[in-house]
Amino acid sequence: MIKISTIVEQLQHRLFKTVVTNNLVYNTSWEDPRIDRKLLDLDSNSKVVMLTSAGDNTLDYLLDKPQIIHSVDSNPAQNALLELKMALFKHGNQTLLWEFFGDGKKPGANMIYNQQIRSWLPPFAQRYWDKNISYFTPNSLLPSFYYRGTSGKFALMIRNRIMRKGLYPQMLELLNADTLEEQSYHFEEIEPKLWSSFQKWLIRQPATMAMLGVPSTQRRMIEDHYRGGLLHFVRSSLKQVFTKLPLKNNYFWRVYITGSYTLGCSPNYLREEHFDKLHKHIDKINTHTSTLLKFLKNNPGKYSHFVLLDHQDWMADKKPVTLAKEWKEILKNAVSGSRILFRSAGATLDFLPDFVFDHVTFIPEKTKNLHQYDRVGTYESTHLGIVQ
Repeated sequence: MIKISTIVEQLQHRLFKTVVTNNLVYNTSWEDPRIDRKLLDLDSNSKVVMLTSAGDNTLDYLLDKPQIIHSVDSNPAQNALLELKMALFKHGNQTLLWEFFGDGKKPGANMIYNQQIRSWLPPFAQRYWDKNISYFTPNSLLPSFYYRGTSGKFALMIRNRIMRKGLYPQMLELLNADTLEEQSYHFEEIEPKLWSSFQKWLIRQPATMAMLGVPSTQRRMIEDHYRGGLLHFVRSSLKQVFTKLPLKNNYFWRVYITGSYTLGCSPNYLREEHFDKLHKHIDKINTHTSTLLKFLKNNPGKYSHFVLLDHQDWMADKKPVTLAKEWKEILKNAVSGSRILFRSAGATLDFLPDFVFDHVTFIPEKTKNLHQYDRVGTYESTHLGIVQ
């Protein structure tokens, strides 16, 4: 007889797979490239294979002028988002780039898209944005692109609660605080008022985690490590980010709270001083709608860098055979000294296949030090491996 827990687990996995297959999940990248670039040491000889997410970090890495970046994602919507950003660089209009992705909204987006941007996109991205370019047209319920997609809808729900509670002015004071002492004061005032019984219940639900792109495997990793479970992890992470690190340059949390970036608090790809460099090198980025495993099989080469985000967690207990196959392909396509960077909801690397440690040396003394400065704060650990 099949256990109820097994059936629930299967349904949770199916829900997660449905969410992340064709829907736009990540409307902004949720990994800190400031840490990544310190660990990766990219240069003009670098050949990078990475997962796309929202494409922000793909563009950030391009500032180090690598030879080529292959940005891979099995979800075509995520690659279409990166292609739209790339199209705005190819079009050569920094003002439009800022309006679409800095302000997060552009009245008349549909007309501008058809007249100026569409022709710069590959066919698959044209098909996606022909249907969805209205994401950038603001309305009273959805005032920003950053409240679109599944993670954006969750962010909007949190923002609406902040507004209903009358906490928005103080939240802005928190974001604009000049010192950590000011941040701590505002955070301690605001934080208890955010967590009603409903919010505490909601954060524990598999459907909520699926919307945020968090698979059941990661949820279990967190629950196994934290006595208070997922809710304790979330609250601890928020306290670290909002009281221990300066918020004035934390664009990750600002954009979800306010719906937009500011000129002084935005990803590097949106900064005017970087536009010309990215415009010049934008053709070094190639997008691939594929799993990482299939990409490496179909595009064999000698790559110097692999950026896996938190992708390894997704396969940790559900697909150990696939996880092993992926690592074999990574090692087959790596050179001595290749760097492999990823994050995890777990604290250790015990979910990796044993053979990985025969070929890769991990340097926790470096990653642990940098991880404490991660402006996102929603991962338990960061890992860098060097291929022997």
